Amino acid sequence: MLMGRVARMYYELGLTHQEIADALGLSRVRVTRLLAEARDSGMVEIIVHVEESLFAAEEQALLSRYGLRQAWIAPSVDDPAKASRAMATVGAEALASVIDKDTTVAMGLSTAVAAVVDAFPARPLGARFVPLTGSSSGLANGANPHELTLALARRTDGSAFHLPAPLVAATPQAAESAYADPGVREVLARAAEASTLIAGIGSTHDSRGLLFGSLSERERAALLEAGAIGDVGGRFFDANGAPVRGELDSRVVGLDLDQLRAIPHRLAIAAGAAKLDAVRTALSSGMVNMLVTDSNTVTALLD
Repeated sequence: MLMGRVARMYYELGLTHQEIADALGLSRVRVTRLLAEARDSGMVEIIVHVEESLFAAEEQALLSRYGLRQAWIAPSVDDPAKASRAMATVGAEALASVIDKDTTVAMGLSTAVAAVVDAFPARPLGARFVPLTGSSSGLANGANPHELTLALARRTDGSAFHLPAPLVAATPQAAESAYADPGVREVLARAAEASTLIAGIGSTHDSRGLLFGSLSERERAALLEAGAIGDVGGRFFDANGAPVRGELDSRVVGLDLDQLRAIPHRLAIAAGAAKLDAVRTALSSGMVNMLVTDSNTVTALLD
């Protein structure tokens, strides 16, 4: 395989791009592209043995401003694919720091968390992973709590629990029926006793959001009228960090905001201008006490 030959010549033999091009009858540009593809495909993994943070001063400023336990910051870049990869890599470092052996970790619905889980390297931790809500309907996309718990359990030789309920029930009565199920009660009790929470932060400023975007126009309008600016674990909150009650909240199957706040270590993974207000409120209200985000978001949070 040409890509593999080029990668071995460069990384194992220390040949330059031009030397490889001459040896294989390729252009120097082709060699450069093949090396980039080898890194992007995962054929080549580069490990830098340095513990220094990329943004140490900014992380400390964020901790001081919002009273956080810890923060991890990824560089903001214009290329969406590179930006996503940077967030996932830094997020995986965060997960490695907060997931201890033989502990219980509650997982929330999030595409950002899903990307981080995909980047998390396998290691035998033996932790227990439990959903803090039911799962959204439709095609599996890797971002549902049940899928996330399974994925992390497989990567850590741990165990995963399934919450047999929807994230948002059809009616308040259907949600009450779900809560009456012994299996649902048992899993939610485990989630409430977790030592660590890992979740994304949703925003009502982005109609493409995983949860907000899945709601009907009437439901979105009701949330906005009630002052909702974001959600954690399917629970919407206002600009003061207070829960937004109402018909939709009564249909959510999962821990409420007070129960989420009671979990000692609460890590949120979120970035972007659309989520800025929600992230700022989640931090300032103490809803979360650890954060993975990007440098542009941090600049705005500290402004």
